[in-house]
Amino acid sequence: MNEKEESSFAGLFSKLGIEGSGEPEPMPKTPSDPVLKSVVLAFEKRSGNKVVTTIRDVPKPIQHKTLQELKKALGTGGSLVDNLLVIQGDRRKDLVRLLEKEGVKVRGERG
Repeated sequence: MNEKEESSFAGLFSKLGIEGSGEPEPMPKTPSDPVLKSVVLAFEKRSGNKVVTTIRDVPKPIQHKTLQELKKALGTGGSLVDNLLVIQGDRRKDLVRLLEKEGVKVRGERG
């Protein structure tokens, strides 16, 4: 946004008798979800020459959200089974790179 647009909103607000700068109000502080601090990666061979990468130690309240984000970022399928995030294929190197970029400590089989 440039300065002309911002000042026009401030002018409009003052003409209408509305207080404010035209900026959105900050979101109220609410208890946030737990933060993902560290995970453990593992690699499993399954029947039919299939392989999966499992991720454990993800806090339960953010498991589904984390799984959705990882599947989208990796472009692969996955599921949530017994508190394990299961990603299709050997994606350990990709997961290590992605998770460490987000500041998550990765333990276990790094690929």
